[in-house]
Amino acid sequence: MAKFGRGLNREIVAAVNRGELREPLTVNSVRRLAELRGYKPTESHIMVALANAASDSHSPTYRKYFRSLGRGQYQVRDEYRGPAWR
Repeated sequence: MAKFGRGLNREIVAAVNRGELREPLTVNSVRRLAELRGYKPTESHIMVALANAASDSHSPTYRKYFRSLGRGQYQVRDEYRGPAWR
C-alpha cells in the first residue's frame, strides 16, 4: 500500500494523533484526509480498511487500529494513541 504512505490505516492513526482528523472517523472524513494528501482511494477501499482494522475476527495478522462505534463510525484504539503513532 505504498501509494498511501505508510498504509491508509496507519496514515489515519497518525492524523488523529496529530489532531488533523477528528473522531468518530467516517468514510467521508477519511476521504477528505486522503484527498488533502493527494491520495484517491475508492470508497470501498476506505470502508474495507476501516472495517477490517476494527474487526477482531478478521485476519490475525491485520493490525486492529480501530474500534467500531456502530453506524459507520470508528475510533482509534487506546494502544495506538500518543506521539509514537504520529
